[in-house]
Amino acid sequence: MEEIAQKEITSTCLLLMTDDIEFIEGCRKLVFLRNQYDLAEDLTFSPIVGIVSETDDFPDKNARENFSKDYLERIDKEVMDYILEVRPSIIDACSILIEKYVSVAKKQNNPITGSM
Repeated sequence: MEEIAQKEITSTCLLLMTDDIEFIEGCRKLVFLRNQYDLAEDLTFSPIVGIVSETDDFPDKNARENFSKDYLERIDKEVMDYILEVRPSIIDACSILIEKYVSVAKKQNNPITGSM
């Protein structure tokens, strides 16, 4: 795996874990990266893919201006409730992804000892 892919995945995971990226946006970005870097076989992404699938009808920040205020208030409540329910499983998946891809990066930098 390319080093840039590892950095993008781990940095997005860290942003999600620290609430420095909007939750659904962060999940969508991780699924995009998973697809871009051909990581469909990595089942650690499964809960993230599930969340993106479940929320594909939620408008992203760029499309919100096309919806009524009433709809946005209702959908925002649904999103908040959903995030509270699923966030722990995403934090777990992000922790595993970070550990996995940091470990891969270390092994790639020094394949004999596995360290940098």
